[in-house]
Amino acid sequence: MRTAQSEDISVGWDDRVLATHTTPHFMQSSTWGSIRSDGPWHVSRRGFGAECDYPVLVFERHAEGFGTLAHVARVSGLAPADIAPLSERIRADRGRAFATKIEVYQPRDERLVAAFESLGWLPTRASQYRFSVVIETAMGEERIFASMKKRARNEIRIAERKGVVTGRVQLTDENRRSMLGLVRETEDRSGAFFRPAEYLERVWQAFVGDDRGRLYFAWHDGRVVAGAFVTLFGRNAWFKDGGSLRDQPQLMASRLLQWAIMRDLAASGIERYDLGHVPPPAEPDAPGQGVLTFKSAFTSDVLEYMPAFQLSHADGAEEWRLSESGFLARYRERTGDYWY
Repeated sequence: MRTAQSEDISVGWDDRVLATHTTPHFMQSSTWGSIRSDGPWHVSRRGFGAECDYPVLVFERHAEGFGTLAHVARVSGLAPADIAPLSERIRADRGRAFATKIEVYQPRDERLVAAFESLGWLPTRASQYRFSVVIETAMGEERIFASMKKRARNEIRIAERKGVVTGRVQLTDENRRSMLGLVRETEDRSGAFFRPAEYLERVWQAFVGDDRGRLYFAWHDGRVVAGAFVTLFGRNAWFKDGGSLRDQPQLMASRLLQWAIMRDLAASGIERYDLGHVPPPAEPDAPGQGVLTFKSAFTSDVLEYMPAFQLSHADGAEEWRLSESGFLARYRERTGDYWY
């Protein structure tokens, strides 16, 4: 039933998103929409285009003490001239929302920032990462390897010499348990935040069920030592979740695993691989410097995405914008989960 439903949706919704967004993100896919609908978020498909089609998934949730927040997540294909008609459509279609947050999945563009600000959008707290390392897998295996820093190339060769092997695996019950174990060990070791097991498994199963998710493992002496779950949408891919054992860090298994993923994605016709969050390179005291060191060795540049903006619709919106971080912190302290 799920496969039939997903195929039916993709004929309409996903094809529209893939045709209009310049970097179609999985958070605008029917797969993500179905995942988020199974919880506190209400998901609706809307058209925010003026002279052409611009399909957008809008996520809405009740924020206690404020009302309904509308979240337009990870959209792309916007130019400065698009912001006026987009803002007009959002205001007209806001329903009961006290504010709309938008997060544009495009490199930072000062002209686009100015366009948002000139139309009443105010900077707000981003719910998604702002800095990332992106591998252009379309350039092929040889050029990908050559563009890496010397450190990454050396660590890949070390892992190969030490007998680490990698591969794509099925999302069986056993492999799912192994992946959860890697995630939890990494969480305990690093202090990084991961979603609860039930949520992770639901996401993995949904993306695999729609042929938009891949699980990869690295083994040493028959033991799984690293894992990664990758999501795909169109010709784009994202490093979604990962984990590793650290009793033998000299194996460099995670380095070889990511190289294997890049090769597999390139062979599959994927053109772009987003490795996910890194801290701002200009902030050496920001947490996660080890993540930055690891991911940035795969290429020379760190990409900065557009900042998040909020468009206020009603009283209380400005209070939300200024106090959102505290609201999210209290929610996590109370529930152990992330509000978004």
